[in-house]
Amino acid sequence: MPARGRARRLVGGGVAAWAGIGVGVLALALRVAIAKVAGVVPYLIVAMLVVFLLNPAIRRLSARGVPRRAATVIVFVTTMGLATVALGLLVPRTVHQAQELVRSSPNLLRKGGGLVGRLSHSSSPLVRRVGESTSTWVKSHTGTVRGELHTFVGAGLQLAHAGLVLVLGGFLGFLLLLSLPSTAQGVTAMIPPSVRSDLEPWLTQVRRIMGGYVRARLIVSAAVGVLATVGLWAVGMPFWLVLGVTVGVANLIPMFGAWIGALPVTLVALATKPPAFLVLVMGVVVVAHVVDGYILSPFVLKETTDLHPVVVLLAVLAGADLFGFWGVLAAIPVAGVVQLTLRAWVVPRLAAVGTEPMAAPAGPA
Repeated sequence: MPARGRARRLVGGGVAAWAGIGVGVLALALRVAIAKVAGVVPYLIVAMLVVFLLNPAIRRLSARGVPRRAATVIVFVTTMGLATVALGLLVPRTVHQAQELVRSSPNLLRKGGGLVGRLSHSSSPLVRRVGESTSTWVKSHTGTVRGELHTFVGAGLQLAHAGLVLVLGGFLGFLLLLSLPSTAQGVTAMIPPSVRSDLEPWLTQVRRIMGGYVRARLIVSAAVGVLATVGLWAVGMPFWLVLGVTVGVANLIPMFGAWIGALPVTLVALATKPPAFLVLVMGVVVVAHVVDGYILSPFVLKETTDLHPVVVLLAVLAGADLFGFWGVLAAIPVAGVVQLTLRAWVVPRLAAVGTEPMAAPAGPA
């Protein structure tokens, strides 16, 4: 066919269309396959978190002459002991504040910190209409919100499932840490020797992205949670521990974490304090996230991933749709590995194909 002919363009369009259909079919098949194993993914994610968090300390002990298995047991038992002590101190107080928040929620909705009443008696017709609508909604829901929030059976089942995921996932991570050297040797043995030299830089970058991002994200979110908790306690915010923990956990979610964590703080502040107090509370949350954005994240998260904000957004949405909160945690490192793979293997080969000279047509000399 002529290089610039109409038939050539039609064939090219048909190939592109069928390629798009094939990619869509593969994506659908992949989604169905992922849905089949979605129940196992939270345990695997927790196990990977344990491996990425504890393996550096185990390697340091091993470098000092401690056997690998002994170092794994020492680091894992020490970490679990510290985690148990921390949870033993925080969980009872957090649960108590959560129960108080649930118990007082109808009164808080009815009260609204005086804001709803002020809106209802405003001289502005638009503001008064907003206040009256809000007051009507509150009156119609205060009788059922307490019943809905007191569905502790469902909340207890979710909490029990989360605890089971943490326990079993942590034990699976411990087993992976014990067998990590032999597993790595087995995987290396499966790679042809001619390809190992090309794969080594890629594997190094994958370890840097996965391990570095996971450790950095957890450190940054823990720091934000501590800053928010201490700040809310210092200004006299009710339910300061529950709200501070919420801010820290929400910070694990890329892009949306700051807004998700600030929303319950705003609602509780409006329902329990005068409207002017909201400025003080928001100042605490903003300071915590400013420390994150301008001090912690640039220092701790530097060079872990190099993703475009649009890619981050799509990865987070896809992870949340497939696996919920656990998918959100794994979305960014997985997207980083995919981008690294495309840059290291796919893009160079496509560029090489595009620059290959066309062979001269065969003919008589």
